[in-house]
Amino acid sequence: MIYEIRSYQVDSENVPEFERRFGTGYVDRAAFSPLAGFWRTTDQPQSEVIHVWPYQDQAERTELRAQAAQHPNWPPATGGFVNRMMAELVIPFDFVEERAPGAIGPVFEIRYDYFRVSELRAAGQAWSDAIRARSRHDELVLAGRLEFGQTNGIVQIWAHPDEEHRGRAVAAAVATLPVDGPVPLSTVVKRLAPSEFSPLQ
Repeated sequence: MIYEIRSYQVDSENVPEFERRFGTGYVDRAAFSPLAGFWRTTDQPQSEVIHVWPYQDQAERTELRAQAAQHPNWPPATGGFVNRMMAELVIPFDFVEERAPGAIGPVFEIRYDYFRVSELRAAGQAWSDAIRARSRHDELVLAGRLEFGQTNGIVQIWAHPDEEHRGRAVAAAVATLPVDGPVPLSTVVKRLAPSEFSPLQ
């Protein structure tokens, strides 16, 4: 299994219309392959919309995207709103299970940790162990290493019932970060809210 994370920077005033158009087109796109989730950032100076698509492998991704592009309602007419676009492929850690649609939020968080290339193997082992341990009591959506995009990183997406729970979970997670693994060169954290058509709410 692989996951594609697509991040679009969109001016804040255009996010509602972006989501409306995307949601309308997604009704037809879902027939080819469903989203895992669709969110907008709630704490960034420039808004982003972030959507995650699961595929069996890169060949299936290429085939299904090509098929969907033939549909008259896809892609949606959102390109005029997008200031910057990034696509990343994630290879999930072996303990990560595919999420069925459901209400596990509504507060979500995506976290990127970037490491020196020479330390990626060690980071992957140490951080996957820590994430697996945390997932026993927090709602894990996705975790794995970045394959395309900025590839020297590990990404995590977590779900929380409210901001208070998120604060407690993050504080507890800091205490369990791997002490025997490499220290990240940098970390990026974004809080997310689901769009109304997102399979994960």
